[in-house]
Amino acid sequence: MRATESGTARLEWSAEVAAASGFLRTELADAQPIEKIAGGRKTVAFDGGGDSLEFTALPPAHLAAGGWHVLRLALEPGRGGGRLMLSWRLVRSDRAGDAVPAPRSSVLLDHVEAVEFNYFGVLVEGEPPGWHGRWQGAAALPALVRLRVSFVDGRHAPDLIVALRSAPPPWQPY
Repeated sequence: MRATESGTARLEWSAEVAAASGFLRTELADAQPIEKIAGGRKTVAFDGGGDSLEFTALPPAHLAAGGWHVLRLALEPGRGGGRLMLSWRLVRSDRAGDAVPAPRSSVLLDHVEAVEFNYFGVLVEGEPPGWHGRWQGAAALPALVRLRVSFVDGRHAPDLIVALRSAPPPWQPY
């Protein structure tokens, strides 16, 4: 009986991790290089930190209807460990901030100890491509995003590495 319960729990955990990975792979791959002006220069609306990530994409229709949304992934504290949360909010081109609904959120993974995001590409023009712990204020999207997740019980999800379709190749200067 214990062996069956243990096997079932492992299968459920594997299915949960696979579903979250599949969702993240699809959404990250479709991140868009929406331009913004920051400090008097053009950058892309992509804010990648070591433990959180914010990017612009079209979310699935079952999450949000119509239009570009800012999606944010971050670890939030919770009972029995943290939760990898996804939140999303509509991007308004008319800058009518009053009419933008509050962000909505959903739990992607529960009982998470830590998350680590890394970004591959040319962060500073003229430098060779490489892995970076942060991707902020860049002129282009990173070529790759890597996510590592560890759980409170000591398990680790397989690394998720996603190629962003709208990113320039890492060997090509932006």
